[in-house]
Amino acid sequence: MTTVYLIRHAEALAREDWSEDDRDRPLTEKGRKQAFQLAQRLRKSGIREVRTSPAHRCRETVVPLATALGVELLVDNDLFEGSGVLKLPTGEGAYALCSHGDNIPATLDALGVKWEKCKKGSVWKLELAKTGKVLYAEYIPPTS
Repeated sequence: MTTVYLIRHAEALAREDWSEDDRDRPLTEKGRKQAFQLAQRLRKSGIREVRTSPAHRCRETVVPLATALGVELLVDNDLFEGSGVLKLPTGEGAYALCSHGDNIPATLDALGVKWEKCKKGSVWKLELAKTGKVLYAEYIPPTS
């Protein structure tokens, strides 16, 4: 079985408050706390790989998790905002993917998962059969 943790990046500075390249927009203080708390929550989850969008806010969200797990943080351009439905890992084990508020709902829709929330700093835990069918889906709200 495959377990995938779809992580929406933590709270970042508002777009209108950032004049530089949007890819470089950082987390707020609240977002950094969310990232730390996320790492504490998931450090014993058995995640063997952490992938992230190249956006700074995504990388900043999962650096504490990758550090806590002792795994390399892998940057994946396919997780960047506007990519649409995400390609999920199919291997045995647990994986974490950090992406954006457009891609995660699109992916949940494509998988037939009923969802209402996808807040910044939240996680969707999905358990998938070898066929890719969702066996279990759980929304984990942000901690702060």
